[in-house]
Amino acid sequence: MVANGPVIVTGASTGIGNATTRRLVDAGREVISLDIKDPPAEASAHHHCDLSNPASIDEVVEGLDGSYASLLNIAGVPGTVPSEMVLAVNTLGLRHLTERLWDRIASGGTVVNVASIAGNQWKKRFDLHRELLETPDFAAGADWWAANGETCGTDPYTFSKEAVVVYTMQLAGRGLDRGIQVNDVGPGPVETPIYPDFTEQVGEAQMAWTNDQVGRPAQPDDIAQVLVWLAIGEHDWLNGQHLVVDGGFTAGISAHWIDRSTYPR
Repeated sequence: MVANGPVIVTGASTGIGNATTRRLVDAGREVISLDIKDPPAEASAHHHCDLSNPASIDEVVEGLDGSYASLLNIAGVPGTVPSEMVLAVNTLGLRHLTERLWDRIASGGTVVNVASIAGNQWKKRFDLHRELLETPDFAAGADWWAANGETCGTDPYTFSKEAVVVYTMQLAGRGLDRGIQVNDVGPGPVETPIYPDFTEQVGEAQMAWTNDQVGRPAQPDDIAQVLVWLAIGEHDWLNGQHLVVDGGFTAGISAHWIDRSTYPR
């Protein structure tokens, strides 16, 4: 049974978050927007929220009342910003907000996180992600990253999104007693305002090659379709899953119908 009530969306002002907000409103849902940017026109309420700052998150949460049918953690930053900011927004801020709102998610509600195909290899660093997620709060998590980030075995963006996948699986177990389903989406390249940053991060040749394998990059609404279904759609037995939404790119790599010998690196 799908829970009723308002929905909280982070990153609702632009890109995937805005496309998701429009679809939720079209479905008759009240959307509470949390974003560092200007409010989206579609939201019924907006709170300025800096996910890199736990005090900003706490202030917003203290101003929220009642329960919520879903929390969609969509806001994120690319790997072109400093590593501590990447972890603060993509992982630690997401976790801090979710923990503060957890008791306000309605029974039968949902939490939906946006990870990335960059998070697909989470198993390689599971023990490190568990260590990070066992830290008791935002500050302790930041200290852990400062001490361990340079030896984590991958770039900060990839690590941050792998951690979101692991956190999703952990929350899935915690939500069982209240029927809360927790899943994440792993998009491939998406043409959002920060698409140029991702292109800078991986290189133009690699980005073009990746998009060529499946015909095009995603549009924000391609991802929003899946996010809205996970948030308010009917899926009674789907929990703790990392749903890759990349037009088939990951499948092509795994099943070898994408020729990796043409990879530009």
